[in-house]
Amino acid sequence: MAAAASRTDSKWDAALDDHRVAMAAFVDAAEHVRADAWMQPRAPGKWTPAQIVEHLTLAYEALLRELNEGTPLATRVPAWRQTLLRWIVLPHILFHRSFPVRAPAPREVRPSAGSPDRAAALVRIRALADRFERELGRARRTGGGRLTHPYFGAVGPVKVLRFCAVHLDHHRAQFPI
Repeated sequence: MAAAASRTDSKWDAALDDHRVAMAAFVDAAEHVRADAWMQPRAPGKWTPAQIVEHLTLAYEALLRELNEGTPLATRVPAWRQTLLRWIVLPHILFHRSFPVRAPAPREVRPSAGSPDRAAALVRIRALADRFERELGRARRTGGGRLTHPYFGAVGPVKVLRFCAVHLDHHRAQFPI
């Protein structure tokens, strides 16, 4: 039994490290976006860097809401399809660290205009990510921490944290160079 707990803890520790590295890289990249590009979309119909930060902030707020209040984002596909997507698409995302092309963001985490105050937006997202790590870890230690993804359904805490890291990397790559 101790070996299983040790394996589980090592997977959690690796996911936690991965998430922290991804958040640090994301914030660093966001801090280096030119001031004149912060509120400008990278292409017509695309989000601005400010909106990308807002999108991720909304995602962390939604995850924390589910952890604390039990209110998940609405699922977008039937249960049988969630299972297929969780078995086929989620492992692909986690292994290849890439999202399907044009994967739509759920309405609840779509940004509005984004904050022109970059420093405040980055302080907020860092604080939310830190709080999320703590609260997800606490839930995991008590046997919980499964969260509901709109397309994948219920996902365990290690995969949730790994998914968040990939999500950060995905959006970091969208910042203008």
